[in-house]
Amino acid sequence: MEQKRLKPWVGVIFLAIVLAMAQFVCFPIQGKLGLWGLAITELILLVMAIVAALICKQNLKEVFPIKLPKLRETFGVLIFWVGGILAAYMATFIFSLFFLEEMVAVNSGLSNIMASEGMLLGILIASVMPAICEEAVHRGFILHTFKGVKKPWVIVLSMGILFGVFHLDFYRFIPTAILGACLTWVMLKTENMLMPALYHGVNNLLPVLLSIGLQKAMTGAAATTPEGEAAVLVEQLTEAGWPMYVSSIGTYLLLGVAAFPLLLAGTALMKKKGEKIKGKHIATVFIISGACFLIGIIMLLVGSVYMVSQGVISI
Repeated sequence: MEQKRLKPWVGVIFLAIVLAMAQFVCFPIQGKLGLWGLAITELILLVMAIVAALICKQNLKEVFPIKLPKLRETFGVLIFWVGGILAAYMATFIFSLFFLEEMVAVNSGLSNIMASEGMLLGILIASVMPAICEEAVHRGFILHTFKGVKKPWVIVLSMGILFGVFHLDFYRFIPTAILGACLTWVMLKTENMLMPALYHGVNNLLPVLLSIGLQKAMTGAAATTPEGEAAVLVEQLTEAGWPMYVSSIGTYLLLGVAAFPLLLAGTALMKKKGEKIKGKHIATVFIISGACFLIGIIMLLVGSVYMVSQGVISI
């Protein structure tokens, strides 16, 4: 008997249930057990995704498709990840200029949590487990409910928003939404759960290693609070005024020059054999990259020249 096709609203309701579970069960556990509480949370997410599929009488192999990855696809995912992280950094850095204190405090808090229990445990809980468990929820069950949607961009946009909402943090919404969109695109192109899991794992591995490295580098140095770090940055921006914001945004826009061609190259490698990139997509990418370059250079020069002329910075 053919299984019933689920609608996107089923995935949205499931996410609401997941968020309620996180609020009333997972967060209290994390508050008491720290990193171990995060591990328990990830396992709860995995179980909820599997149970939801079973309750809805869905074929688990279709909800969570796993197959041997191809070398070309794997390289494509890694190249796509580099482009995705550059795009996320570009958007996040620009956003953070307007919420500097809050962003510094959030990032410092995350670093302390990830670096608190050692490298191997940090990698397992903060990188490997989310790559499996969170992907089972999002690129597994929730994405499965969008199977009837015909337009890929609608699926990617919707899944990105849902992934941003899932993290319940206004100041991290943009990077997590971009991450969710990229992971969804990888899943649509490869139809293999291992590929977004690889992307997710590598993406989470980087901050874990950086956090642990910074923690060791600062051993024996004077402790700096997130509030203190934010205060220094805010003071620097306040003293320099609008030209510093303009030049900073220009600098961050230059990340887009490399980001979008890399996203295109990664997509090309992930495409099925015989499937080609459309000319209009190539043109769009280079127009966007060119715009990022021109606008970024102009903003960087305008801000820098003004600060030099006012004696704010010297050359």
